[in-house]
This record gives sequence, structure tokens and C-alpha cells, in this order.
Amino acid sequence: MKMKTSLPISLLLLLMLLNTSMVNAKPKAKGNPEPGPWDWQNEQNDPSSYAVFNPYPVSKPEQPEFMKINRNISAVVGETAFLPCRVKNLDEYTVSWIRADDVTVLSVGHLAFSSDARISVVQVSRPRLSASDWNLSIENASLVDDGMYECQVNTNPKINYKVHLKVTDPSKAAQADSPYYDVVERAPASGFEQTH
Repeated sequence: MKMKTSLPISLLLLLMLLNTSMVNAKPKAKGNPEPGPWDWQNEQNDPSSYAVFNPYPVSKPEQPEFMKINRNISAVVGETAFLPCRVKNLDEYTVSWIRADDVTVLSVGHLAFSSDARISVVQVSRPRLSASDWNLSIENASLVDDGMYECQVNTNPKINYKVHLKVTDPSKAAQADSPYYDVVERAPASGFEQTH
């Protein structure tokens, strides 16, 4: 008889143990009961409240900028030197050329400010690039024209593009020291030149 009473007691103890373990089990609490900004699965979020990336800013107009073009220009004495300056998005701004050595203003827009008649500005429109070229032209270049020049745009702060002009005189070239090289002013009547 002892066995019969022990079976229902052990069964009763087992039921009590299972019952207490179920009562103690609780769901884990969330850190924040509100849905987060990245909780896209929560149906309570309104998609119209999300920030939208705008790839094309419309409010700010584009500022002028210089396009990459050759900065080192070479010319021979007596030739016309063209110093290039290509500006994109110029709109209402103005291009000026300045000689950097003595800070002399050479031109503003199309108007040449220099008393030197050899200096002028050649403007070429580049509609495919939304740009225009403002080339400084120096006719009959001489050795005194050699140096640094600045193409400037009157933005705030101003922007500039430096161009270096190298003027060479072939009669004073390094080859002139060679015993095999003679500078001949005019060709002889025979049409042949003596080279050595």
C-alpha cells in the first residue's frame, strides 16, 4: 500500500513543479516601447515622415569654377602668346587678367586696361561645357612678357587660376654655344647654310 500512496504524491509534486515554472516565465521587456526610426516592419510608422535624399539641390545656384586647362604656355619672341582660362557657370560674374609679378590689371571682361596695345582678350563660348574661354592675347611677345599671370573671377571670396608664360629667344638658346650651330640672319644667295 505504501506504493500506491507514493505514486499520487509524486505525481502531485510533479504537477506543482510544472505549475510554478510556468507562472514565473515572463516575456522580456523592450528597451523602448516606441518604434525606432529604422523599424520598417512596424506598421505604425508613417512612410511620409521618413527623410528623403535629394540628389539635385535646387536652391543653391552653382558657383563659377575653373576647368582644367594647360597652365604652362610657351611662346617664341615675336609670336602671339595665348594664355588660356576656361570658366564654367560664369553667369553674372566677370573675368579679369592680372600680371602677378607687379599686380597689374590687364583686363576686366572684354575691356583691356593696359596701355600696351599688344594685349587683348579673346572670348570663346563653349556651350557644350556650359563654359567659356577667356584667353589673354599678347601680340609680338618679348622676353619682358615672361612670367606668371592670373585669371580671376570676382566671386566672394575671389577665385583665380595661375598661368605661366615662358618666352624664349631661339638666338639665345643653349645650342648657340655649340661649335656646330650658327644663327644665320638671312640665307646666303646660294641657298645653302654652313652648319660646321
